[in-house]
Order: sequence, then structure tokens, then C-alpha cells
Amino acid sequence: MRHRPNCSATSAPFRCEWAPSRWLTIALCVLGMLAATAVLLCDLGPDLAHPLAGLALLWAVGLAVRERRRPRRQLLIPAPPQPACLDGHPLQQLQLLERGPVLLLRWRTANARGSLLFLPDTLPGPQRRELRLAVGAHAVPRDAASMAT
Repeated sequence: MRHRPNCSATSAPFRCEWAPSRWLTIALCVLGMLAATAVLLCDLGPDLAHPLAGLALLWAVGLAVRERRRPRRQLLIPAPPQPACLDGHPLQQLQLLERGPVLLLRWRTANARGSLLFLPDTLPGPQRRELRLAVGAHAVPRDAASMAT
């Protein structure tokens, strides 16, 4: 019988630079165009439909521009005793939500909450797995008693 060496209890730190998603920017613009089209095709009179359609389109373009101008962020999730950091600021209560190809990383700091959205164009597959493992390692309390006794 072959004896395998024990794996290390600590994991390598996860590091990445988050950038705004181009896919999200395009999706916001497309949704704005669809909203404007829906307003124009409904039973509103032209005197109300045209301004509402323009407002919907401007709102969507404004959201897309705001999303595109968000600054790049540096995310570091080290081994579990150390806190995760975003741009050098410690994060608490990391939570990763998966919705198909979309990952949403939520956290809490001393006085605020925040989140980062990872789409396939911002985080490749292997790094997605590393992020899942790193957040999972932080979610498990290290001093919890074992269920099996």
C-alpha cells in the first residue's frame, strides 16, 4: 500500500485585479434600448412615450458609463488566520454567491458593506475556482469542534 504525504493545511493566497466588466456595460446599454423600445410600443401617447423612452435610454447609458468608470481594485485573500484585503483595507464576513457564470463576492468592513461582480470576461475559469476555494477556506471556522467524536 502506497503512503501519500499529507497535504498542507494552508492554501496559497488568492490575488487578482478586479476591473469593470465589458459584458455588463454592453448589457446595460442593450437593456436601455429595449426599455426605450417597450415604452414606444406601449399605448402611451407620443407626447409622453418619447420623453420616457429618451429618459430610459439616457438612464441606461448613464449606468453603463458609471460602471465603466469604476476604478480597478486589488483583491487579496490570504490563508485563513489573516483577513482578506481589498486595496489594503481588511474585509470581514466574505460571502461568495454563484449564479451560473456570474460570481458575486460580498463583504463587510468596520463601517460599510461592499461587493464585486465577476463575469467570465473579468475572471477566467481557473481563477474562478481559486476564488471559490479561498472564500470557502475563510468561511470555515478553524476553531470549531469536530462533529465526529
